[in-house]
Amino acid sequence: MQEITLSAYNPQWPQQFAQEAEVLKEIFKELAVAIHHKGSTSVPNLMAKPIIDITVEVEDISKVSQLNEDLASIGYSAQGEYGMPLRRLFKKNDPQAYNLHVWDKDHAEIKKDLLFRDTLIQNQTACLGYENLKKKLKDQYPFDSEQYIFGKDRLIKEILRVAGYNGLSMVFVLLEAEKQAYRKFMNEDFVPNKSIVISQGVNFIGAFSLNENDDIGCKVITTAHAQVEKLICRWLETRSL
Repeated sequence: MQEITLSAYNPQWPQQFAQEAEVLKEIFKELAVAIHHKGSTSVPNLMAKPIIDITVEVEDISKVSQLNEDLASIGYSAQGEYGMPLRRLFKKNDPQAYNLHVWDKDHAEIKKDLLFRDTLIQNQTACLGYENLKKKLKDQYPFDSEQYIFGKDRLIKEILRVAGYNGLSMVFVLLEAEKQAYRKFMNEDFVPNKSIVISQGVNFIGAFSLNENDDIGCKVITTAHAQVEKLICRWLETRSL
């Protein structure tokens, strides 16, 4: 396992983002609606993994695979959805590490990430608490990225709750809280890469499973919400393209 690394804030990170964003604009062209700097490297004076997270908001996520070769030519390797339906993730490690997250425009995950970033920028108490937690988790789980991520989950959700986040999103079950939620809704254990939980804001509101043909198997949604069905349909639509 690779050791988790936290670095003191580097004032060059925003400039590195801006330079990379210009390169990405040339590749995404009119498909890109906006390009955002997110994650800890986007928050002044916050310790961070020295990886710059970039979000590209696009008109149609199903068209992004057409750019895989162009992105590979500048060092980005395609990772697929990487656990988050309706996302396309790309990673680049040379000479600077970047994570590139691509979403349909107006996806709730974009709002969530930017709201969390802006809250940390505006609220120094929240920012300091988040940094202290990251340092503690890094010391406690220096080689366990899953425990490191899980350890941050509760505080991140509390910060988002106070900030009023209420968006809809879906993730493949990975973290312990997601496993517990899936078991609660579905009365069965999760299956890796087949089990998905649905959230509204910071609360789980449902789950569903994929069958052997990657179609919807069982589905439980506790909140009647047309937008949930719309989100699932959009995902299935883009997966088939």
